[in-house]
Amino acid sequence: MKYCRQVSFLFLLFVILLLSSSCASLSTGTSPSWLDTLYDKQYSEDTYLCAVGSGSSREKAVDAALSSLSQVFNSQVRSVTTVLSLSTANKDEMGEMKFTEESEMMDQGSVTSSTDRIVGAQVVNTYVDANARTYVRVALPRKRTAELYQKEIDELDLSIMSVKREIISLSDPLERYFTLQKAVSFSKRQQNLFDQIQVLLKKGQNSTLLPLERELAEIASSIRVVVTVDSLEGHQMIFSAFSQKLVDLGFSVVPLDADPTASLDLQYECTPLEPKDSPYKYARYTLSAQLNSGSSTLFSYQNSEREAALSSEEAQKKALIQATTGAVSEFFTLLQETLGETK
Repeated sequence: MKYCRQVSFLFLLFVILLLSSSCASLSTGTSPSWLDTLYDKQYSEDTYLCAVGSGSSREKAVDAALSSLSQVFNSQVRSVTTVLSLSTANKDEMGEMKFTEESEMMDQGSVTSSTDRIVGAQVVNTYVDANARTYVRVALPRKRTAELYQKEIDELDLSIMSVKREIISLSDPLERYFTLQKAVSFSKRQQNLFDQIQVLLKKGQNSTLLPLERELAEIASSIRVVVTVDSLEGHQMIFSAFSQKLVDLGFSVVPLDADPTASLDLQYECTPLEPKDSPYKYARYTLSAQLNSGSSTLFSYQNSEREAALSSEEAQKKALIQATTGAVSEFFTLLQETLGETK
């Protein structure tokens, strides 16, 4: 009976060790070679992207390893992008500059990419040293992860095609601009995935981003906006702040007699407030903005805030500064999020 219990215990122990080794190898004592040499025969650089992390616990070590993997990944994305962008142009027999499709995609100067999540990474080794500090090695299978990214790219392709079909029925340039901006937003997410696949497979990837951005810029150049300001004070500051943002989008700011394609109507009011028994003076401003295209209102905005100062004049100045900086920035952020960008 005692012999049977010993056999059962040994069998159970064997099963536990077998299950543990199937997930990741655990080392103690002598430090493993992967601490010094990241890649080996089992996890070669051609097949995997690896990183090592350490911490006071296994969880912290895994977090550090994934963070390290993300940094290595993004560093390689920027490196590959830079190399490609440096070798884009070639002259043909007539002496004219030509670009290949692949390098055309990357000819954007400085392209940055960020990996906000690691898909498919696994902890393949764990080591605990004499000081009870834990080290782990994580491995990301290149081909399998690239296939997962490609599925996301294909789904984004469908979204881009849907936007393009929608644009066909639109004639107003402002509506076309913000509708196409949705496709650009999808394509930027695609580009990030393309960059990551490029690192994983070490091959250049095609992209829809640059052609869409060029098309967006072309539409923007056809948009002429007249800006009107209804205000007793700060008229020029408000006009200049909104006009500069419109120009940054690629639009033209034109007078009323220059056949505008859209209008931005602004209203600004500022009321001084002098509460009793207070050393401070206040000014409450209200800024309203309405973007119109033809007879349609595409976007409306209103913001009201109170500013404080030691004098009424200073409070009103602070209110105008806040309206022409923070409120203007908020207007264009909400405008983009509402009409153009996708999450």
